[in-house]
Amino acid sequence: MLNPLDVVKVIEDNVRRYGFPFPVPREAVYSWAKPLRLLDRGSTMLYTGALYQLTPYIASIVEQLSAIEGSRVSGLALKLSGILSSLGVSRLIVRPKGDMVSVVERILTSIVSLLERAEVKVAYPYEDDMYSGVLLYDLGLDELFKEHAVKVYRALKSRGAELLVTVDPHTTHIMRSVYPRYVDGYDLEVKSYLEVLAERGVRLVREPSGGKVVIHDPCLYARFENVVEQPRMLLRTAGFDVLEPRRSRKMTYCCGGPIEGLTPKMAKMIAKTRLEELREKSGTIVTLCPICYANLRAVAEGDVEVIDIALVLSGAKP
Repeated sequence: MLNPLDVVKVIEDNVRRYGFPFPVPREAVYSWAKPLRLLDRGSTMLYTGALYQLTPYIASIVEQLSAIEGSRVSGLALKLSGILSSLGVSRLIVRPKGDMVSVVERILTSIVSLLERAEVKVAYPYEDDMYSGVLLYDLGLDELFKEHAVKVYRALKSRGAELLVTVDPHTTHIMRSVYPRYVDGYDLEVKSYLEVLAERGVRLVREPSGGKVVIHDPCLYARFENVVEQPRMLLRTAGFDVLEPRRSRKMTYCCGGPIEGLTPKMAKMIAKTRLEELREKSGTIVTLCPICYANLRAVAEGDVEVIDIALVLSGAKP
């Protein structure tokens, strides 16, 4: 296991300097949206919180951490990472997993396409699509989290946002259930795009392909935000037979994500356990969260396919 204090210090320093848990080029967050020419102001605002875009970087970093976990150099490596960050050169050694970058871009583009099919027009804040700060909250860095949350809130309000349409469970939870406790006067309405689509009640896939799929509920959607029936309804509407693993809905099982930054090996073990539960029902596993997608995909073997629900609903190839 990596030293938690070393990990927290690196994350804290990076958020202060770059606005992210680790150095990422700012344009990596919003470059996917440029070809779509979405308005940059509006009352209904698509807000990603950058989590999907950060996932290829997270996957790369976890691989590096896995290689040093348990070794004598692990603490030194993290300290060196902090030093490099302070010198502005750590971004030279943080490279995203290239195959995941294109998948993430297709997922986000598919979400916009799905909303358009449901006749929901969203604006997008581009440079102001900032990281939500969810990891700061999870790690108990309350003062820095509050400072960051106020910055994000003000940026979104300056763009005219009244309703935030979010794209993942972590960002949905933090913006809907946590920000109001830290940001004075917080008045943004927050809905997951899955909730928005379900409310519209429209058929989303032009030519339903059908088939059996097993759904993996992310913890925050199922246990805190009550986003449980909506994805199932959308999948059924698209012609799929939705199967349930042994542990599902509010009793869902973790993908291993919460501890991947501290003990990647244990996270992988948890992911394998969950994958086996899911594949008992179907070789096609549908995820609703970028962290779940990355963790389960990393341990998938053989004919098991892990695919994000946005790609399933849009009819895109995985």
